[in-house]
Amino acid sequence: MRKWDTRGLLKLAIKCVVTAGLLWAAFRSVDVGAVSKLLSGLDPVAAASALALTALIVVSDAMLLEGILRNFERRIPFGTALIYSLVGWFFSNVAPSTVGGDIFRAVQLSRAGTTIATAVRVIVSMRLLSFTSLVAVMLIGFPIAIGRLENHRDVVLLATVLAAALGAVLALACFRPRQWPERWSLVRKFRTLSDDFQRLLAPSLRSGILWLAALAQHGLRVGILACLAAGLGLHIPLATLFALVPAALLIAMVPISFGGWGVREVTFVYLLGAAGNDAESALSLSIAFGVLRLVVGLAGGVTWTLVSTHHYRVDTPT
Repeated sequence: MRKWDTRGLLKLAIKCVVTAGLLWAAFRSVDVGAVSKLLSGLDPVAAASALALTALIVVSDAMLLEGILRNFERRIPFGTALIYSLVGWFFSNVAPSTVGGDIFRAVQLSRAGTTIATAVRVIVSMRLLSFTSLVAVMLIGFPIAIGRLENHRDVVLLATVLAAALGAVLALACFRPRQWPERWSLVRKFRTLSDDFQRLLAPSLRSGILWLAALAQHGLRVGILACLAAGLGLHIPLATLFALVPAALLIAMVPISFGGWGVREVTFVYLLGAAGNDAESALSLSIAFGVLRLVVGLAGGVTWTLVSTHHYRVDTPT
């Protein structure tokens, strides 16, 4: 037990160091006073609008959980799915890891009667759906990004990120297990991922709704950042946010820092700066976005302390 506690503390310490280092990298070349002034001048109406759009993401996330559980022959009331979504925000944005929400959902689903294997497959299917729809948005926005980025090197970098992400999606969509030895554990796991992903690609009304909900989430995030940018008095065009923010958020998903802080700030400063925006504006926007997520996450934490175990039930259709 002590060994695991030591390992957990070591991982937390490393994440704190990485977070501090990345935040230092983001702040070292900006006027901190200017950033503070921008944040203190955030328009309350714009902030409230961004908060309302974030609430819609929570609702959309609940729709994804409910729909994907049906693919695994499990049924969950929408209100229960909403609890999973909101509490998941607490663990993703207030806990040390950005994947904390996924771990919470998987553990809670297993405690509510779903097998561990099924719970993990449900959560991974949600991430695959979100990831693939994000890649689709990046693909749509890439021609716009080409016109916004001022340096050819940045275009190549963005194209490389997009190509790698698109390659991963195609690998899942086109994987044929008969071409690989079944005795390899890694191949069997990848086959399961591919099977679940291909199930999401099968034409049906349910799949269509799931894909629309996932795409809507990314559009809502762009809308949130547009509201915050307007509320901060920043002159960042909506087209720039649409073209570059999805890539920034994709990179920020890498779970190497505390709640994604630091990775997001450095990415925002770099990508928005590559499009001609000053570092103070990009950093202020990223911090406002992160604080907004913390507020919703804290609401999820309050929900977690108030609800009982029976609120997380999952039923098997009869």
